[in-house]
Amino acid sequence: MAVAELELTPEIGYATSEARSTDSFFANDRDDRVMFTRYFDHKPFQFEHRLDQHPAFQLPALLKAAERLAQDPKTAGKSHFESGSPDRNAWFGTRPEGQTIVDAIASIENGKNWVILKRIHEDPEYREILMQLVPQLSQVSGVDIAKMYYDPTMTIFITSPGRITPYHMDGETNFLAQIHGTKQVYIYDAKNSKILTTEQKEKYWTGNLPKIDYPENLPQGHWQYKLEPGIGVFNPATFPHWLQNGDEVSVSVSINFKRRRNVSVGAHRFNHFARKFGLHPEAPGRNKLVDRAKEMFFGRAYEFAKMRVKR
Repeated sequence: MAVAELELTPEIGYATSEARSTDSFFANDRDDRVMFTRYFDHKPFQFEHRLDQHPAFQLPALLKAAERLAQDPKTAGKSHFESGSPDRNAWFGTRPEGQTIVDAIASIENGKNWVILKRIHEDPEYREILMQLVPQLSQVSGVDIAKMYYDPTMTIFITSPGRITPYHMDGETNFLAQIHGTKQVYIYDAKNSKILTTEQKEKYWTGNLPKIDYPENLPQGHWQYKLEPGIGVFNPATFPHWLQNGDEVSVSVSINFKRRRNVSVGAHRFNHFARKFGLHPEAPGRNKLVDRAKEMFFGRAYEFAKMRVKR
């Protein structure tokens, strides 16, 4: 199917800005509320959405957005694309020479391409959509996301048929909503020491763990989800996962957040540096008071110093 054929024909429910601001993108019945409130930021769960109906997430619109991002000095170079057939335990590759991100999207059906439109919300059109989603997610989850989290981010993944996204983990709380095509998602329990050791978590939160190895004895993870248009999955921070596309071009929208205060992360950072001095600190989760003290007296200082360096 060519890019032009994937365009949404009837733009039902999104004819005006007023309609966009009042329509809910997420199912908000009792069962969905229970899933959101019970598992948000703790355990993976599946959810329903209507983002697949929005014209801004169809491939022709995304192609135009990619052109704008590539031409804007503020966003040029942030997005990523690569080509190839990686396995589950591979690492992410480099951009192919002589190809632009627009080329990669235009040839997405017949190639082996993986395109990430990073921070697409820095484009005004997508920023408006993201700002509609945050309060809606707060409503359905019962959590004031704007208060508890920061740096709301929207990323678009456009991938060729059959392409694998290698095993990895992310530091953000993540909602992944399927727009077009199908995708299998395999998620692993980060609380299981056979999946992630305490030392690995410490290295990750101090920027010293670029890659984690795929567990060959657990090929399908602890949770499996088949995503299709209108279906999404919530993935907690640091829960490793890998993905495989179906037989069509896949388009997915990722909405993620960073927790403003994270006691466990602060404790992991404290423990990482404590080990350098020959100490054997207690792992997070065993003593809440100790964890809070580590986060308060070291974790926050670490975060502040990191932000200063970025400036």
